[in-house]
Amino acid sequence: MSAYAVARRLAVPVPWRFRVARLYARLVNFSIVGAVGYGLVSAGLTKTPQAGSAWTALWLSVVGATVLMKVALAFGPVFVGADRLFWVLSAPVPRGGLLRPRLVVLLLGGAAVGAVWPAVVFGVVGAVVPPLVAVALGAAAGLAVVAGAVVLQRAGVAPQRWLSGLVALAVVALLVPPGRVGVPAGWPGPDRIGSAGSGAGGVPGSGGWPVGSWAVALGLAVVAVAMVGRLRRSDLAAGAALAGVARVSVSWFDLALLGAVLAERRARALGRVRSSRLAPRAGARSWVVALAWTDVLRLRRAPNAALVWAALLPAPALVALGGEQAAVPAVQLGAAFLATDRLAAGLKAVCRSPALRRALGLPDRLLRLAHLVVPSAGAVLWCAVTTAFTPHVSVLNGVISAVGAVAVVYRIATRPPVDYGAAIVDFGLFGPTPLGLIVQLSRGPALLAALAVVQVVV
Repeated sequence: MSAYAVARRLAVPVPWRFRVARLYARLVNFSIVGAVGYGLVSAGLTKTPQAGSAWTALWLSVVGATVLMKVALAFGPVFVGADRLFWVLSAPVPRGGLLRPRLVVLLLGGAAVGAVWPAVVFGVVGAVVPPLVAVALGAAAGLAVVAGAVVLQRAGVAPQRWLSGLVALAVVALLVPPGRVGVPAGWPGPDRIGSAGSGAGGVPGSGGWPVGSWAVALGLAVVAVAMVGRLRRSDLAAGAALAGVARVSVSWFDLALLGAVLAERRARALGRVRSSRLAPRAGARSWVVALAWTDVLRLRRAPNAALVWAALLPAPALVALGGEQAAVPAVQLGAAFLATDRLAAGLKAVCRSPALRRALGLPDRLLRLAHLVVPSAGAVLWCAVTTAFTPHVSVLNGVISAVGAVAVVYRIATRPPVDYGAAIVDFGLFGPTPLGLIVQLSRGPALLAALAVVQVVV
């Protein structure tokens, strides 16, 4: 039996009508993403790069590649569901033949993501390098990231802390002007990049960068193809559970399931911690201090939340650098909400667990107030820092962003469980619409949208 025969047996027959419907949906999504990308590219090509734009583009690309690597390692990147894992492990054919088609799709997807990434960068800082060179470099980087993730998956190496440190370094580099660290303001822009071998500015030329990057990417891809056949059961099954939960969470509009699985994986990766007994004195104030301290311990044991909080600091300034001055206050509000949400793990845990609230034996209002201390402090500090160095953002915008971010996080955390039996109204042209479900899911996002309009108007 060949790998092709096993793959055909594993394939689920799908009627051609369903295939056409899926193809139509993908075509619509691709058209929307393509239109947005075309707008970003056209705006970036007509934008004049400023001093330090190349520095910003470089570290934005570092952040994008690092995040892609972290996501790929979280899912595997090569994984097999429980329904197919038996066939892959016990089929009388080499498992590499069964896994290589999936690996090829992943490599092509990584190259496509890398090729599209320059459109995002150009929309922020302008065309700091020729477009074709940027696309070639981006595609090679995306291919190398996915192939490197497969190699690390087989080697059993988990460089999550190193990747987090790299993201932190990139955030600091985005906040610090290049002149402060002794780097010329134009590096590594087109004025420093000449033809291959020209020696302009001591930087390899535009003809050498794509060739070298593609040589490295193809080398990693060859190694990944050779090593995919040696993946073990633990390597293939690790990301299947996360992928299944992510699919269910998106289908049921409930990201709490995905959050619970991610929290469990973080706890397993952490291994063992030293427990500390909380013994507050009598009085509500002591309980607030003790519970707020548990939130601080939670952040210390899960530093990625603080890393995301810090990584969002340059977001409003980058939008202002991109020339969208009118949208900067609204972007500050949205980024403040995302940063505050990362600090509200304790609030979500208390609000979504009646058993935990009964075990603590305190009033619900006191528990929510205690677990709002850390998110509120984080929101105020985040908005104060971004308001200080972001143009087109006033103090009033900063105050609205801080208060609005905390309010939106609180409304989302205290949202009741989703009732899927809510009312559905048929509007004729639009078909049955689950108004009850929409109202439930809009608790929080509706307030965020209203505050964004206020930010733009003020």
